Amino acid sequence: MDRKMALFIVVVILVMVSSFWYTYKIAAGVDDYIGDEVWYVPASRNVLHRLGLSTHYTNNGSEGVNVIFSNESSKLKYLSVVDYYATLSGATIRTEYYQFPGVYYEIPKVNLPRFLREVSTAIPKDSYYVVTGYSYPDKENIQNYMNLEHPFLGKDFIMLGMLVEDKPLNWRIPGLITFLVTQVLVVLATWRITRSYLASLMALIFTAADPTLQSTAVAAMLDIYVAFGSALFVYFLAHGKTKGAAVAVGLAAAAKLSGAFGWPVLVYRALKEEGNLIKFLLTVTLIPTIAFLIPNVPAIIAVGPWEWLNNFLGSFKWHLSYKGPNPNTSPFWQWFINYRPFTLHFDPNIFAQTDPFLLLGMVLFILAMPWLYRRKKRILEPFLVFWSTIGFFALQYALGGKTQFSFYATVLVPPAAVVMGVSLNELLRWEAFRESLWVYLEWILELKDRLRARLGR
Repeated sequence: MDRKMALFIVVVILVMVSSFWYTYKIAAGVDDYIGDEVWYVPASRNVLHRLGLSTHYTNNGSEGVNVIFSNESSKLKYLSVVDYYATLSGATIRTEYYQFPGVYYEIPKVNLPRFLREVSTAIPKDSYYVVTGYSYPDKENIQNYMNLEHPFLGKDFIMLGMLVEDKPLNWRIPGLITFLVTQVLVVLATWRITRSYLASLMALIFTAADPTLQSTAVAAMLDIYVAFGSALFVYFLAHGKTKGAAVAVGLAAAAKLSGAFGWPVLVYRALKEEGNLIKFLLTVTLIPTIAFLIPNVPAIIAVGPWEWLNNFLGSFKWHLSYKGPNPNTSPFWQWFINYRPFTLHFDPNIFAQTDPFLLLGMVLFILAMPWLYRRKKRILEPFLVFWSTIGFFALQYALGGKTQFSFYATVLVPPAAVVMGVSLNELLRWEAFRESLWVYLEWILELKDRLRARLGR
């Protein structure tokens, strides 16, 4: 390894460590639900419960437990009984839910088995059930919510964190790690296209400092996993691995269906490479479908294949429907100017903002793309991934899915960062900076001589 490569790796690591530390501090500083975590985290917990897996949350020696009644009548009839045994067990916290029939306690860990045993003795089993772990948000029917209108890859990662311990930071750690991996993929894709340290570092900085990626990495949301799938897709395209790209687009779609919006670029690549019709169809349909289905297996097992399929097919109507007025709505064209950032949390303030320089740069590069393509042919595919994704968001809007938000733009960042790194490296010649530094040095030396001459008088 030469000195330049070693220095490059050190700088990459420093940027990544800094971005991780920055986002980690924000994620660790919010001990409650952030933004749309109120949907994805309970859905993850509910699927784990359906699969027979228990989560656990411990706070100062007490363990969280949700007692959920079968209906409001059962709650009215048995809540006082549960409260009585919770008090006997030394419950330190009690939070009653009003939007669904349930109550949350934190009970000293040593007393929890006795509490569960006494409640099971006093109350009919068909009147309630228990979900251990963190408290639910007080939302209507949240105890049954599975979030099946979205695929399950992101919630798979959230569930892994919850199985370690069901607490806010653990929900978010997988997203923070995914943010780091996304940065690595962007660097490797840019390096493969350019073999340039400067281009790769510029792409890294645009990724690590992107406010959309940072905000969705801090919160346990799905979009950071879509961005990871998008980055993996671009990485395989840059390395000429079409089968890998097919897997990647399936995984991106398994986080959110918008991850599949780059699929036409896979078709374009496969048409160039696959002369055999069977191999072409295998690449553009079967491989992405398998990659899409595997992360959805937990949900399929939890609710059954037919219910999952019905919800999946029904989700297309949901995605193409107008959800009503919302002050945070931001159609896709507004992302280019960061017109309406999505508020995820106040104090600390977490907003899903876009980077206008990055996104508007992609508009400008339309004019320069033929020249850039002649110099770096592999730049075309990440460029097409970006605009294919924008095209499908435009189609969604035209077909009725007008409820779009700024954090949807997360999927655009990896291909845009790669294109930006490559393009700036070609359009802004390094020689201009190097020669300018020499000019500045000459000016400084000349000024130094003048000062010395004047002081000498």
